[in-house]
Amino acid sequence: MFNRVAWERIAELARLAPTPHNTQPFRIVPKGGDATRADLVLLTDRLLPREDHGNLYVTSSFGAFAVALERAAAHFGVALAVEPVAALEPGGLEARGPRVVVGTAEQRGPARTEAAELLAARRTSRLPYHDRAIDPAALAALASVVERGGHRLVVHDDPAVVRSVLRLNAEAVLDNLMLEDEREEIRGWYRFGATPDAGDGLWQVPLNQPAWEIRTAFATPRLFQWPGFRQFGVWRYLRTQRGTRHIALICGAFRAWPELYAAGRMLMAFWLEMARYGVYMQPMGSMLTNPRYAAEITRRFEVRAGDCWLVLRLGYSDEPPRAPRLTDIVLHE
Repeated sequence: MFNRVAWERIAELARLAPTPHNTQPFRIVPKGGDATRADLVLLTDRLLPREDHGNLYVTSSFGAFAVALERAAAHFGVALAVEPVAALEPGGLEARGPRVVVGTAEQRGPARTEAAELLAARRTSRLPYHDRAIDPAALAALASVVERGGHRLVVHDDPAVVRSVLRLNAEAVLDNLMLEDEREEIRGWYRFGATPDAGDGLWQVPLNQPAWEIRTAFATPRLFQWPGFRQFGVWRYLRTQRGTRHIALICGAFRAWPELYAAGRMLMAFWLEMARYGVYMQPMGSMLTNPRYAAEITRRFEVRAGDCWLVLRLGYSDEPPRAPRLTDIVLHE
């Protein structure tokens, strides 16, 4: 008989998994007398159905959460098996009540203890990057992780391509402010002031944006459509992107439940491999959740429509501030 680990201890590390806009919708619900099994549930009031069309990105992030759970359990010497539910309709989640079971987890026995440093080191960096190319060995390792997950990593380092994509993303950020339903949905997830140790949402320091800038964008979004102000907004945003030498696309199946779960697992493995090599990334989701900009990415890179589901900048930076995480993601019924 192996010694089970309290779910709270596993959760302390697993909660570091990334989720869209740091909404942290996943919870662990222990089951059974010996508490070696747990349901994994999604809280539907933490979805972003207007911005995350069809709930594709939040659904895929369950795969990242599953990897974090398994890695966290291994840190305590326990083999954990996560099983996603057999069928799930991502687009209908919010209609299924406050909780939706998306998988199960079971502590199955002892395992070789693994270090958890990469879970803690992995994070998004919205800081300016150091103006140097990523080591080719690191890029090869990253591409290998993506390929093993059944996807493709397409990296561009031509300065003109990099500059054009960064500018396109800045334009998309401003134009997305004009989408009222999406703007109001994410407004409630923005946080101001000193970043706490515990919390959720998007805080100004990890975002690398001053409070006045965020408040102005939400209060007067039309201002940034005016000549002069728009150029100012683009310039301000591009200041945070200085030093970027690489942009990349991740392409592959990203539509149905099994594909989304697998994509999320691959993305977490990719992120952890970046942490191993000291590389950071910043996803640039504004371009792919907006049909106009998604079509432009398709045109520029001559890929099939809908084939590429993530655009990102990647490189080396100073250690970025950590976004806070909720302290308690275990629910006891």
